[in-house]
Amino acid sequence: GSGPASSSSTSWRVWMACGDGIVRGYLIEEKTLEMQQDVLDASACNCILTHLLLGEGQEIGETTAGSLDKMSIGCSQVEVARNYVGDDDMAGDLLVISLDLAGKVRIWVMSEDMDQQRESVEEIQSVKAIKEFRVDNATGTCLKICPPKVSGVGDVLIAVPCLDGTIAIVAVGISTPKATKDPTEAGTVVDRWSKSASPIALSGDWHPMKKSIAVGRQDGLVEIVGERFHRLIQHENPVRAVSFSTDGNLLVTASDDGMLCLWDTSRAIPVLVHHVIQAHSSWILSLTSLWDSRRFVSCGADGRIHIWSSGQMDQALHTFTSDNTVWTIHSQAVKPQRQAKPTQIPPRLVSGSENGWMQIYSLEA
Repeated sequence: GSGPASSSSTSWRVWMACGDGIVRGYLIEEKTLEMQQDVLDASACNCILTHLLLGEGQEIGETTAGSLDKMSIGCSQVEVARNYVGDDDMAGDLLVISLDLAGKVRIWVMSEDMDQQRESVEEIQSVKAIKEFRVDNATGTCLKICPPKVSGVGDVLIAVPCLDGTIAIVAVGISTPKATKDPTEAGTVVDRWSKSASPIALSGDWHPMKKSIAVGRQDGLVEIVGERFHRLIQHENPVRAVSFSTDGNLLVTASDDGMLCLWDTSRAIPVLVHHVIQAHSSWILSLTSLWDSRRFVSCGADGRIHIWSSGQMDQALHTFTSDNTVWTIHSQAVKPQRQAKPTQIPPRLVSGSENGWMQIYSLEA
């Protein structure tokens, strides 16, 4: 997960789930255009490790900074969201929530003004989780925070796919601001969506404006469950990535055979509007929609990162190449009109690869 740092329009943060069980937080500092001297390359970007987010029983070894002193179950997912019911993407404390392969959920809360409070970025802070619980029967590979502006005032909720095919809606033990009731106990399953005995869900994404989530399943079925229920049939292979556009009018889905599908979800019944049979030559592992609601990015086991336009699906607009499998891709830029205080945030992509590399790509023309 990533997002803008509150201290500077040219600084932003990345939170990475790592195979050693640690969540690492990085501050990305970028030079101004004047300092870049019209050259955009790696020298214009400084990546600083600032946080190590740890769970109960996790300790950092003395010999290697940032490494655990014993083996740990890998952290497969990390999600971030602002605990704020409103349209200001910069307001509210930052919730960082992770899931490991054993189904354990860990939660950290970072102050809204965390960057003003820091005296020096040279210091690496180790932060212990304030909540920790296990979701029974969880797949351990997918977790999605329901945006507080969607769930409304009250409990902060997460969706966790389970091995019986259901989607557990789980309270994290934290309430939104202005909540009138105490938060539900962390780890409580407040609802369960979809039918049991279904193929397991491998991926998910919340609708940005409705309390519904799209999930991609092992048999190729895509479902939208929650306030709406729809079954989208086109894929014949496992669907490991789904992503709504930022306005919620489009849904992109992707499967292990390299197929991409684009669905119009603005209608009463979603309609397939386009598909690309071999968008990638291997598994598509992650999708992210860009802020204009018309472009999106895919990445996969073939080491390719493709940028697509919903109006031009015959071929990718642009392709970045990596030497390794790209497991995840994320767009960090905030849609300008949804900010109470507009900032100049550079359009960037952040990828995580099989070899442990984090790479940053510019989307500037």
